[in-house]
Amino acid sequence: MYRISEHCQEAFYYSKILDFYFEDLNIGVIDIETTGLNPVQSRFVLGGLLVPDSDGKCTMQFLSESSDEEAALLHTYLSRLKGLDVMVSYNGEHFDLPFLLTRFQRHHISVERLSLCYSFDLYRILRRFSPLRKLLPNLKQKTVEAFLGLWSERADEISGAESVELYYRFLKTGDQAARDTILLHNKDDIMQLSRLMKVLGKLDLHEIMFHTGFPVAHQEMRAFIKKIGFQKDSLLISGVHKNIPMSYRCYQAAYEAAFSAKSGEFILKIPWMSTRGSRYLDLESFPFDCSDFEKYPGYQSGYLLLENGRKANYAEVNHLIKLIVKEIIKEL
Repeated sequence: MYRISEHCQEAFYYSKILDFYFEDLNIGVIDIETTGLNPVQSRFVLGGLLVPDSDGKCTMQFLSESSDEEAALLHTYLSRLKGLDVMVSYNGEHFDLPFLLTRFQRHHISVERLSLCYSFDLYRILRRFSPLRKLLPNLKQKTVEAFLGLWSERADEISGAESVELYYRFLKTGDQAARDTILLHNKDDIMQLSRLMKVLGKLDLHEIMFHTGFPVAHQEMRAFIKKIGFQKDSLLISGVHKNIPMSYRCYQAAYEAAFSAKSGEFILKIPWMSTRGSRYLDLESFPFDCSDFEKYPGYQSGYLLLENGRKANYAEVNHLIKLIVKEIIKEL
């Protein structure tokens, strides 16, 4: 197995809103190379990972140098991914992650911890929440890079299909030039993807997180919000958790919660008051400090407006959920 890591003095994307959701979490950008699109018939041959570090960014790549190294490669790559709380990908929900899962299963490798990681798929976000899908001929990564003026940053000029051809040449001949071209293709993908994150500054990240969920952390404990829904008389939130070894139930006046150690799932219910199409909460009913909500437009005289005329205040709702979940897991 060939391994290589490099450091780059280029700042990882940052914004106050992104930091609100991902503070104190380990984030990494991933991309894989395979011998084909079908995970049953094809093999995983190269895993790339980019993480922020004190100097900027660090890229790590792991390449299989023979046809019988896939299991070892999977173990090595998984050992790196297990340390992540957030995995940034481009179409990873549809390709990278299902492909890896199939190959892990084929080699009888447990991926329980990997499943408890927040997937942040930029392709899915752009397709669902960005006007780019109407402006561009397609949402391929290189197309979006060109639109955002990032094309000049890419040294790689080959396609995924050409990468497969070069990999087989490398296996047959040991051609290091072919190997290095494949590595460059993968490295440019993760570097460019980390740069593409700047598109988040043009989107409503609070709305995105409301619909896709988000992680909540305290020390080593993690809760991953999976679904948020406006019910008839309350907000209903469900998700999964890890590193919380005990079951927990609470029945507060302001909310109810149940965490199951056996299933690794949790449910949170927050009842609201409503009048004339508006849904709101009395923040004084919560048993912790809610002064941070005074900065929001939806705050007035101790009340927090969650929805007005079917228009949700996503920032307020997400902040409230994060605060409650964090206060709960701090008690555990």
